[in-house]
Amino acid sequence: MRLRAVVLLVVVGLLACASHPEHTAPPSPKRAVSRPADGTTPEADGALLPPLASAVAAPAAPAAPIVPVRRPGAYANLDPDDDYVVGPPDPYADCAAELATMGVKVRAASLPVHVPPRSKITCGAPQVVTYIKGPGDIAYNAAPMVTCSMALALASFERILQKEAVAIFGSPVARIDQLGTYSCREIAAYPGWVSEHSYANAIDIGRFVLKNGKSIEVLRDFDVGEAPPKKLAASFLRVVSRRANDEDVFSHVLTPFFDAHHQNHFHLDLARYRADGTRPHS
Repeated sequence: MRLRAVVLLVVVGLLACASHPEHTAPPSPKRAVSRPADGTTPEADGALLPPLASAVAAPAAPAAPIVPVRRPGAYANLDPDDDYVVGPPDPYADCAAELATMGVKVRAASLPVHVPPRSKITCGAPQVVTYIKGPGDIAYNAAPMVTCSMALALASFERILQKEAVAIFGSPVARIDQLGTYSCREIAAYPGWVSEHSYANAIDIGRFVLKNGKSIEVLRDFDVGEAPPKKLAASFLRVVSRRANDEDVFSHVLTPFFDAHHQNHFHLDLARYRADGTRPHS
């Protein structure tokens, strides 16, 4: 009886195994087939799988780049992805129309992009103007030759100057004494780094003269202390430089806080990278 039971169990087990597909032999390899024009994939036996578009999830579309919202009067570079690009600035679209809207008078200028003899520095810029008069009605000791975008930034800076000059001194700025714009060279303190002056994309300012005759000089009046300045001239220099930086008017606003090379002037530019030179070093 025991032998019969064992034989019966073996027979039942074999029948059960044969009834389950996972114990069957694997299918033979499929033969190569061509893909129909409608995107479906035929099997060897003629059956069609669903179109690939529905069988495979489509890759997600790349996210649209985030374009920083630029406040009115801001011309600083806001793109962190181009910080290591070295070369003349790109032309500013509709610059002439925007200058006219801001009430800026300029004269066309030319500063061809070139590499000077015995030099590896590229200098010049494709879009240069001579700045004659801006919305602040401020004269310059010498008409600055700058990129068109720098002309826009200067016009924006003039509005800050006039607002703060009237608030602090009760008199607007009548003249700006600038120390230079175009100079094909490396940065004095950082050999190997090309200066924005090489593209006329910068201006150095040493003195502001008010309509009432008062003169405010960076060398004489700038206060490098951390406490609020006590003299009005020092307060004026600090507030206009910080507004120009904090409101993104320029990419760089370098003052005597930055280093000894700027003890007698403000350096203002529209470099592709940013630096705040209006506060004590931490």
